[in-house]
Amino acid sequence: MIIIRPLLVIQGDQARSNGKIMNIFQNKSVVTAPNLVYNSPMTNQTNFVKCETKSGVPLWVLPMPYLDSISIGVAVNAGTRDEVWPKEAGIAHALEHMHFRGTKDFPNSQKITEYIEETGGKINARTSSEFTFYDCRLPSKYAERAIHIISEQFKNSIFPEDKIPVEMKNIIQELHRRNDDLQRYLWKISQEFIYNNHPLSKDTLGLEKSLQNFKKEDFLSFKERYYNSSNYTFVVIGNIESEKAVELFDKYFPEKIKKQPNIRPIENINLSSNRVNIVKKDIQQTHISLSPIIGKVSDASWLYLDFYASMISGGISFPLFQEVRDNLGLCYAISAGTSRQTDFSRFNVYIGTDHKRYKQAIEAIFEIIEKYKRDEFLLEKVKNLKLGKLSLNYEHTG
Repeated sequence: MIIIRPLLVIQGDQARSNGKIMNIFQNKSVVTAPNLVYNSPMTNQTNFVKCETKSGVPLWVLPMPYLDSISIGVAVNAGTRDEVWPKEAGIAHALEHMHFRGTKDFPNSQKITEYIEETGGKINARTSSEFTFYDCRLPSKYAERAIHIISEQFKNSIFPEDKIPVEMKNIIQELHRRNDDLQRYLWKISQEFIYNNHPLSKDTLGLEKSLQNFKKEDFLSFKERYYNSSNYTFVVIGNIESEKAVELFDKYFPEKIKKQPNIRPIENINLSSNRVNIVKKDIQQTHISLSPIIGKVSDASWLYLDFYASMISGGISFPLFQEVRDNLGLCYAISAGTSRQTDFSRFNVYIGTDHKRYKQAIEAIFEIIEKYKRDEFLLEKVKNLKLGKLSLNYEHTG
């Protein structure tokens, strides 16, 4: 448990909070893994097709011929947990930023983004603990531009040395902005607290001192280790035939897999108890994160708890909002969800509440978790919710 109190405290006892929530969930019959196969009336193709490319990189295509748009992405199996700290703290994310600072054919950020934006499309990228994802969404007739520009970023980035300190200052401002957003800051410190020196405890935005010291050779070194065909996955969703998608990726990413993929060793987490963090904040609410570790994303238990998070927090009509906010008046924002990691994930409930009533809020949350864990009505409601959201996703390539 992590608590941010006005002018006083971030504190928690991980063992106690883990124990209480995990005791509630120890019976794996809480929910059953639902069958969420959706047959879209608009297309017979409702599943990703795995295609073979000449490079050997897997290409997953979801044809949606009834749309006029397309989303194209390349996932790199490299993220914050792969950094050598503190020297490389934040370099996976910083490298993502520097890939927008110029290539041989597109010498600056304006030229890179203009190539996609002038079509009405968008280009973006994001970094997490375990992967970095580069993507474009644009009219389908410009699909080749998306693959072209991402290949340019990967293979021909120039890392202009006069722009590195400028971009690192931008990231430091991003870090400061995150720290001023208490819900995001709470997630950051709870990640460090819960994972307790495990590689997953590393902050994606890094450390200011490290960011200030990054040089061109640092980016080239990290890129050399991880940016190669063995760590890529290609994804295409939208109005395109699989054969055409393969043709374009073969054109712009012809390099065959030669290196070994990034396989991370499983590292245990030290679940010591009675650890306390204290930070003073000039704020008016107490912000709370209840976050037990629940296992890797491929485990059935993760699916159960991810589904259960929707059972209590699927929207305004669900128990956390109705009982804690609407009935008790304890908060403005409350939510539940899960993180997705390959070895240790998190179940999380967040609430921002009045400091004088934060204990009442915690007890109310625990009561809801216990009360609804075998609720058949909510189970069916969330099955319908998931199917409905899936159907809406078939109307949007993003």
